Amino acid sequence: MIDNTHRLDTEDKFATDASFLPELRTQLGRTGQLIDDRREAFSARTGQEMSEDNVWLAGRRQEQDALGRIILKLEHTRLADGTVQAVRGAGAGARIDAITSGQDAR
Repeated sequence: MIDNTHRLDTEDKFATDASFLPELRTQLGRTGQLIDDRREAFSARTGQEMSEDNVWLAGRRQEQDALGRIILKLEHTRLADGTVQAVRGAGAGARIDAITSGQDAR
């Protein structure tokens, strides 16, 4: 499981780098398997397919999308020396600036 520094429910709350790619890929695979298992169980229990607008399923699809975008970004964000730079969520920079400017005032 990904720790709190790598939350996926809102992409602006974490920073990560390529060292987490194996874990992120595993998480993506587990999320896909969880969706398949739950949809199968739902169908067996109700006799109907779980619709894409199901609240639980919509949440898991968002997680899949976020993971996919993070993985893609990490795989394609390389510096001139070949290393992969860290990726931050959209709001992380503003929070870091606010934290560091508060420390400068001390």
